[in-house]
Amino acid sequence: MPDGEPWSHGFISKIAAQVSLPYKKPKDGTKEIVRRNGNLTVRYVSGADSLPYGRYPRLFELWACTMIKTGNECFDPETNTLRLGSTFREFLRMIGVNVGGKSLRTIKPQLERLFSCTYHITNNNGTETHIRNFVVARSAHIDWLRNEPQEHGLFENTVCLSQEYVDMLSDHPVPVDLKVISGLRKPMAIDVYWWLTKRIYGLHEQVTITWQQLYQQFGSDTKELWKFKQNFKEAVSEVLKVYDCKITCGPERVTMYPSCTSVPTVTETRAVEKRRTKTVSVKTKATPEERRAATEGHWIPFMGVDEAVFWTSDAFNQNDAQCHLFGLVGTEKCPICAYDERNRNNHESFANTLF
Repeated sequence: MPDGEPWSHGFISKIAAQVSLPYKKPKDGTKEIVRRNGNLTVRYVSGADSLPYGRYPRLFELWACTMIKTGNECFDPETNTLRLGSTFREFLRMIGVNVGGKSLRTIKPQLERLFSCTYHITNNNGTETHIRNFVVARSAHIDWLRNEPQEHGLFENTVCLSQEYVDMLSDHPVPVDLKVISGLRKPMAIDVYWWLTKRIYGLHEQVTITWQQLYQQFGSDTKELWKFKQNFKEAVSEVLKVYDCKITCGPERVTMYPSCTSVPTVTETRAVEKRRTKTVSVKTKATPEERRAATEGHWIPFMGVDEAVFWTSDAFNQNDAQCHLFGLVGTEKCPICAYDERNRNNHESFANTLF
């Protein structure tokens, strides 16, 4: 996100794009919920009066993940400390949240609940089990309600996040469109959008999911499956008003179809950059190094790995690279492995990662 330009997108953790926090305050004093998505199981345990719920914990994680991913100065990576002063409030205003005294009184207890929450994450593929348990924050200080200026930093609002939570946020986060999020009001609509933009990424053929699977993934404020279906369909309708993707909700299952990603992919961005380069090259000639990088093989960073794929800039394909790293295609049919023998060393290297 260049300095001086409006932000177009932010980042959300892969966990948040797969399972959901509660939408309303859990009834009967419930302080623990379980969400499932395929091999992934996440158990949220409250360390406060209630589990975090509603929009604000979700929007905080969106902001925190974006600040960490982009290296914003409000995040100190040495101490894992985030400054929560005007930066977070300006972020809320940017995505359409009116920040005033009343809303700050609502946000504060939700952040307290989130910071005290414990995540228990398990990924079990039948032969291997990966487990990670952690609390969101080690300490926090929130004092938004004073009627005093904060120029001197006497009571700066901060949260010291746990290293495990920072790792979760920074481990291959999902890019999301902030303009889309600014048009969403219901917490379930936010979750559905995050889920859709992650699933549609790299989707080449239609995929169906049963309502029971979705219920285990998203949960609901009601125990009746028919009510969950109704809530989910309403959330999908809200998302489709601001994000044009292909999804149908049938009586037995939900079907997704290949669509354009919400945020342009690396491949799409490279295509735009390539067209721009050709336009500029009419006036200025490319350097020999630039010409070699486009036509000759070299290591291309991808998904946070410096030496991910040995390929050429012109021929690089994001979907092929993703299938190669996650082992979605065998080495004998993998074009990445076929191009250069060195790629076989990291084939399927992301297949058993927790997130």
